[in-house]
Amino acid sequence: MRGFLLAFCIPILFLASASGAPASTQATPTTIWNGVYSEAQARRGEQVFKTECSYCHKEDLSGGFFDDGLGRAPALAGKRAFDSSFMDRWGGQTLGDLVATIAATMPQKRPASLTLDNYIDVATYLLSKNDVPHGGADLSSDVDALGRIAIVPRN
Repeated sequence: MRGFLLAFCIPILFLASASGAPASTQATPTTIWNGVYSEAQARRGEQVFKTECSYCHKEDLSGGFFDDGLGRAPALAGKRAFDSSFMDRWGGQTLGDLVATIAATMPQKRPASLTLDNYIDVATYLLSKNDVPHGGADLSSDVDALGRIAIVPRN
């Protein structure tokens, strides 16, 4: 039941929070380039990734074909991440969207089976492997806060 709730509630919560206040009343937008996660959090994410994700996406995040040959797990880092690039896939969205998508779809045979903190840690690991710099504090698990962190190209 917990997995069911995560699969359906997390994406809804992220979508509901993403609208936020009108642009004229918002402070300077936070982006992934503002050091929104810690190095320690990315290391925790790496451990979760190795345990839960690397079988399909490979330890080097290069992706590969499934054992049955009927599908393929995309690369998650580098120029061919997500079959184009990290920014092509996620640009214009928020970290809330990224975490919600991962939580609703992964691991493929057990979506929404990890904790929210595990999904957030994995997302920070993916950021680190896609050359997004870390900061000094962990990325918050606050849904509203995640929905306000934009994934945009580096200026």
